[in-house]
Amino acid sequence: MRKFKWQAKNEFGQKQKGELEAKTLSQARIQLREQGFRQVQAKEIKPITFFGLGGVKKEQKPKRRDTNQRAKRQELTRRVRKKEEKKSALSGDITWGPFGDIPFKDLLVFTKKLATMIRSGLPLVDALTLTEGQSKANMKRVAGEVLADVNLGLSLSDSMKKQTRHFDNIYRNMVEAGELSGNLDTFLDRLVSMMEREKEIKSGIKSALFYPVTLIVITVGISIFMLTNVVPIFQDLFENLGGELPALTQSLVDMSEWLLGGGLFKLFAGIVAFFVGNSLLTKAFPPFARMKARLILKLPLFGDIVMKAAIARMALLMANLFAAGVNIVDTLGVAANSAGNLMYQEAMLRVKEQITGGAPLSVLLEEEPVFPLELSQLIRVGEETGNVEEMLESIAKYYQEEFDSVVNGLSTVIEPLMIVFVGAVVGGLIFAMYLPIFSAGDLVKG
Repeated sequence: MRKFKWQAKNEFGQKQKGELEAKTLSQARIQLREQGFRQVQAKEIKPITFFGLGGVKKEQKPKRRDTNQRAKRQELTRRVRKKEEKKSALSGDITWGPFGDIPFKDLLVFTKKLATMIRSGLPLVDALTLTEGQSKANMKRVAGEVLADVNLGLSLSDSMKKQTRHFDNIYRNMVEAGELSGNLDTFLDRLVSMMEREKEIKSGIKSALFYPVTLIVITVGISIFMLTNVVPIFQDLFENLGGELPALTQSLVDMSEWLLGGGLFKLFAGIVAFFVGNSLLTKAFPPFARMKARLILKLPLFGDIVMKAAIARMALLMANLFAAGVNIVDTLGVAANSAGNLMYQEAMLRVKEQITGGAPLSVLLEEEPVFPLELSQLIRVGEETGNVEEMLESIAKYYQEEFDSVVNGLSTVIEPLMIVFVGAVVGGLIFAMYLPIFSAGDLVKG
């Protein structure tokens, strides 16, 4: 057993110090954390000897490399890995420039592993080293750079501030709060929970839109194929029959001729121009972006999904930032940027400007018509009981459940409607092509 000298803060924030015995430094830190201490600092007590005499003879253990040697070794490893990444880039693995973003899934897995290792008592440098070794592609590269900065003496949050492209303001604030409070693992767990809920919201929206969008694309593709390949065959048959075609069939023939005469290119050019124009107008013309955001919220079912997703996202984010000790003005600013809809973003920014006047948050939210009344009422309860953070977490959970319910209901309703829509379009095309044949006796001359 080795003896360690420690210094930490108890649950009341008071500094305490003492000595304890443990096999390793990691075990000493774990023992102190289990006793409820935070911001633990421990150092091994080495026996004093004079010219090799006196003191207790220590067990023969392999000598540990000092911090500088470890930093040099890891810096050398990082340089070697950078060379390997450059070689892999030549073979098709792009890990630099605008293509070097970290996938959301990789960042989530990295955060989970780091939280688990720190919770188990592993030192930060060792945890980062193991996590970097288990990461891949851009996440491995960024983790290596963060590890190198930590080895040079920077804190984890300061190291991540040099990687603003990959770690956003929310991520860095949560890590910094964990370091200052001595509960880095707890705040990383909060961060993981928030990221997982964000992933669930995005997946829910995608799943709600995937089915109808896919069927619409398939229907349009089938229609174009029939108009450009099948209708011309029937057109030759119609000409042999002579006479005047029914209005429905004639419109189908005219549409086929238009597509084959260059209309197909015009159609695709129009679709591309629509999406490009929509994107440019949204960015450069605020009234258009505001009108589009308001229209989205008024759509049946889809508007409800956007509303519940926005409130669940902002409430969870605000709860975590309050727990991290971020002031309310900055919290509201970050929440506004995460809203996902311009109407909610502008409403939250107005609340941010007025909160400095001393008005309660619940009153300011109640004055904004885009927020449901129940939101301000629940926050008022949190303000009166002094548990705003817990209330925001409850609000986020409630709207997350409501969001899931609406998405499931939408999928149930929209599937049969889309099947009817596809059947009606394809059936209408077939009916229009065979209609002249049904009345062939009226078309044949003489």
